[in-house]
Amino acid sequence: MDTKSVVLTGLIITALVTGIILVDILPVFVLALIALLAGLGVTYYAGLSSNRIEYISEQRLLLEFNKKLVCCRELSEVERISEKYAARIVSCESVVVFRSDKASTGEDDMDNSFNSLGRWVEDNKTVLIIDEQNTSPADLNVPVHIQSLLAIPIRSRLDCCGVLLMMNKKEQGAFTVRQIEMLEIIAMQAAEIISRLVEHRNQQVYQLNLLKALVKAIEGRENGFAGHSERVADISCLLGGRLGLNADDMRDLYYSALLHDIGKLRLDGTLNAEIEDSLDREDHSGRGALILRDVPGVEIIRESILYHHERYDGSGVPQGLAATDIPFNARIIAVADIYDAMTRLCSEEERLSPGEALQAVKKGSGSVLDPLVVVALEEVETELAGWEKDQQDK
Repeated sequence: MDTKSVVLTGLIITALVTGIILVDILPVFVLALIALLAGLGVTYYAGLSSNRIEYISEQRLLLEFNKKLVCCRELSEVERISEKYAARIVSCESVVVFRSDKASTGEDDMDNSFNSLGRWVEDNKTVLIIDEQNTSPADLNVPVHIQSLLAIPIRSRLDCCGVLLMMNKKEQGAFTVRQIEMLEIIAMQAAEIISRLVEHRNQQVYQLNLLKALVKAIEGRENGFAGHSERVADISCLLGGRLGLNADDMRDLYYSALLHDIGKLRLDGTLNAEIEDSLDREDHSGRGALILRDVPGVEIIRESILYHHERYDGSGVPQGLAATDIPFNARIIAVADIYDAMTRLCSEEERLSPGEALQAVKKGSGSVLDPLVVVALEEVETELAGWEKDQQDK
């Protein structure tokens, strides 16, 4: 209890005790005045305590939100957590984090509402309030199903990166000043994380495009190989998703599959003479691993490239590893690689349909290929057929 509370409590107790002691001496109106003052003091103190409890509760909620937020590694997580905690501050029918770079283009009325309102707030960079005390701006057409609205820009240091939309407040009355202040804090904290994740994503896209350009240069040296590595990467991720890989594992798998044939790039002089002499000119998996030998943080990718030609029964290269001794990503890439070879790399007269390729892959289950990954390929057959159609339409 702080000094102010202690003093106030002491005054109230003193007034009550004094009134009791002097009950036979003081006139009734004086006692009534003392009782009134004591009552006002108790009420004031109770109000302070209630406000303090409410303030502490609000700060705990914001602290909890911040702890959850800093752990987010995906933009969708930031949106979901921001919406969840905003709804705890103000209960509304709809709570949405709008971002123009992923705005819905659907025909649903509510989706269109999000788009138009979100873009208006982004353009004007101002808080929009529509309730019992605030009407909508003249230049904004608000759908009739929206009775109340609070829209707060999610501003980063550089730009507006989204809008927090609170539609149709469930409780009666206007949005309070404290509710707006807390939601602005939610938006401000979310903006920092969104800005950081968007910047990170843009860097990843840039790096990925550079890698794809390198891969295209490698594949351009061999007739018919154009697009092979990207297709193997896509198929591998389809299998990885079915096998339950998390986001980090999927990223490693995608890069491993995309670069699985990097060893076909001939860079004379990049490997020392002793290493060059020890390598079979056709051992592109070994060469690929050696190209990445001094790159930090890519050990999983390097191993996946090195071992993607191992066989499940131990008859593969370069080390004759078998079963689970072969890295999991390498086992996934092996299935994707063979599948794409049969459906796309073969000459037209030898090329197999997706269904025929699947049957051929199943024949190698347990000998050449990991049975678990082969089952995953069978389970994504429908998705694979749709993906194949998209590839052919490109």
